[in-house]
Amino acid sequence: MATECIGFIGLGDMGEPMAAHILAAGYPVVSCANRSRAAIEALKADGLEEVPGPGDVGAKADILITCVIDEAQTDAVLRGPNSALSALKPGAVVIITSTLSPTYCQALAEEAAGRGISVLDCPVSGGPIGARQGSLALICGCDGAIVERCRPVLVSMGAIHHCGPVGRGQIAKLINQGILFSIIKLIDEGRALARAYGMEIDTLMTVLSQSMGNSAAGKNWEMFASNWPHTAKLGKKDMDFCIEAARAKSVPMPLIEARRAMRWEIE
Repeated sequence: MATECIGFIGLGDMGEPMAAHILAAGYPVVSCANRSRAAIEALKADGLEEVPGPGDVGAKADILITCVIDEAQTDAVLRGPNSALSALKPGAVVIITSTLSPTYCQALAEEAAGRGISVLDCPVSGGPIGARQGSLALICGCDGAIVERCRPVLVSMGAIHHCGPVGRGQIAKLINQGILFSIIKLIDEGRALARAYGMEIDTLMTVLSQSMGNSAAGKNWEMFASNWPHTAKLGKKDMDFCIEAARAKSVPMPLIEARRAMRWEIE
């Protein structure tokens, strides 16, 4: 049985299966209800401990993992007198699995270091399917020694890709997101052309899956399309961060900027 206690906040479509894999690896996991109690109740059967709020999670955790939507929700979990960061012990590690701006993560790491706490920015890729399968890409930005300390926990959820210091994990993920949502738009345009010529869409998708136009977006089209309003909201956020990071270094990204400006509905 692993001895380090893992705090996990954000048991949504991604977080619930991620926490389940950590429990299955033998770690004690502590969490609090956020938007729904369903995940808490499901994971209690596997040994999860419920506490009242983020501060209570932080007080118990040696490693705290957050899996929420954006910076506002991350702040609500981590900052403030009753939030997790103020309750963490020196020597603890915060793992941010959300896709956020690299500058946000760097500022958080600097703030946490003043308390003797390390921050590992670790946005994940692979969607709910990858979370359930334990095959996520864990895109890490942090000191290598911290990555190694957290490795046994991380590998229970997927494959580690160490990209450099804090912020680099977010940069790699934002590049991925810019490419992903550009490809989704290209596939949507291709489907519209096939439809205009009376071609069966399933036939087109089969052709693409066995051709050089194959992509993860195409293979998982139904997953993206079935939850598109939520997915598009996240995509816009991520592309905005990608463009912001590129402009900060004067790197032109005309295709990604053009995609961000296009309509976001898909058919």
